[in-house]
Amino acid sequence: MRFPRSVIILSLGAAAAVWAADLPTTLAEAIALGDFDRLLVEVNKQFDMPPVLLSEPEAVYPKIAGEAGAQGTVKVVLRIDEYGDVRDVVVADSPGWLALEEAARKAAHTIRYKPATRDDEPVAAWYVADIIFYIPPPDDWYR
Repeated sequence: MRFPRSVIILSLGAAAAVWAADLPTTLAEAIALGDFDRLLVEVNKQFDMPPVLLSEPEAVYPKIAGEAGAQGTVKVVLRIDEYGDVRDVVVADSPGWLALEEAARKAAHTIRYKPATRDDEPVAAWYVADIIFYIPPPDDWYR
């Protein structure tokens, strides 16, 4: 069975600057509780200007997920260094498909950003993004 071209969309959310390599406790707690409103509030407190997307993710829709009809949004928390490279990826929420989570992690590492700033200086930042895996309806296949 052949499957359509898959669509992967990067939808940017709020961001946070932190100056440590580990996920801050406040962010980890918000993720653990599934409190994404709190997550966004916490991350937005910590920088003057958020990271700016410079390149789209290079993602591959997992074959097993496509065959199963799996789609949905994987919410990731990214640590972007002061040079704009993604250094860490934490899956905060997903539709429950491990293949989509892994594809989102891999895709996130291919994205480039202009780094967040604080007091006009580049800083490492945690950034919240949604990576959306979508299978177009059959009418759109192979266009």
